[in-house]
Amino acid sequence: MKVSLNWIKDYADINVSTRDYTEAMTMSGTKVEGYEKLGEDIQNVVVGRILSTEKHPDSDHLIICQLDVGEGKPLQIVTGAQNVKAGDLVPVCKNGALLPGGKTIKTGKLRSVLSEGMLCSLGELGLDKHDFPYAIEDGIFILEEDCKPGDDIKDVCMLDDTIVDFELTFNRPDCLAFTAIARESAAALNEKFKYTEPVCPKGDGKDDISDYLSVRVDDPTLCPRYCAKAVKNVKIAPSPLWLRARLRACGVRPINNIVDITNYVMLEYGQPMHSFDYDFIKSKSIIVRRAAENESIITLDGNEHKLDSSMLVIADGEKPIALAGVMGGENSEINDATTTVIFESANFNRQNIRRTSRTVGLRTESSRRFEKGLPPYNAMLAINR
Repeated sequence: MKVSLNWIKDYADINVSTRDYTEAMTMSGTKVEGYEKLGEDIQNVVVGRILSTEKHPDSDHLIICQLDVGEGKPLQIVTGAQNVKAGDLVPVCKNGALLPGGKTIKTGKLRSVLSEGMLCSLGELGLDKHDFPYAIEDGIFILEEDCKPGDDIKDVCMLDDTIVDFELTFNRPDCLAFTAIARESAAALNEKFKYTEPVCPKGDGKDDISDYLSVRVDDPTLCPRYCAKAVKNVKIAPSPLWLRARLRACGVRPINNIVDITNYVMLEYGQPMHSFDYDFIKSKSIIVRRAAENESIITLDGNEHKLDSSMLVIADGEKPIALAGVMGGENSEINDATTTVIFESANFNRQNIRRTSRTVGLRTESSRRFEKGLPPYNAMLAINR
């Protein structure tokens, strides 16, 4: 499992080198396969403010930019991008800069005009629109972050992290949670484990969950615990940068604030989460039941799956809206118009999830965790978080 060291530091002080940390973890029984430093392949790239632009005298498509990069003297860079203007903050590769893929930037001339570096797009930094939804992919990356000329782009875009790859043995499913890895880290380094049990803030007192939703578990053997909470007045939007950066570091693509927070809590607590758009839950009820023979569901990946009575589904009053422990249904997914969200945090029978996942040919981060066995106590912790 890949773990962000920046994230672990929220819970345990790590005052040793990365090498010493990984050796201490391996010696304590939590084996480390290796580690990589994110952002290591980006060097000498800083924030620049465009002071002025003018057309290249010998080209119809090139622009000459004067930039403040925090060094007093402006830097001159020639670019073919048409989406820049005076006042914009942009990533600037200075002479000798290194970019992902081993690309090195040098001072040179374009059509006889000196260019002392290069302006960067998202792709040239190894990023895409999921990382920075406000940016465009076919032009220079215009920064909207709180930054100033001369700032290191790795700090501004939160690209500076170390990812530790743990090899977890079958008897340590608890370590599929970052909090558990942090606890092991604190013990291995003789540091304090900084953890506070999450408490869910109360609403305004005007509503009760029973006003919105009823929950019924028809098969407690396959679902020993099911927790649901409603959140109203939601605005679907991109997650804040710090959250997107942590997901990206762990190989999870940011989508929106609701989907991202369920993935974030899954990584942090090892407890898979799901969210439903309340408006698509018919009869305003959730029923945890076995699927009917020949029932089907179209999951979030757009594929239809035929079900049988050995499989557990999350249903509303009319149809399945999720394949329990594996993947949600397309018919209740979060979209831009969602305003009320139902969060699900449950515990499912490990053998049943493994069998269902194998039968439908769908293995997910959720099923991977459930099939190893999770404590029912985690469900409430995670939904409160």
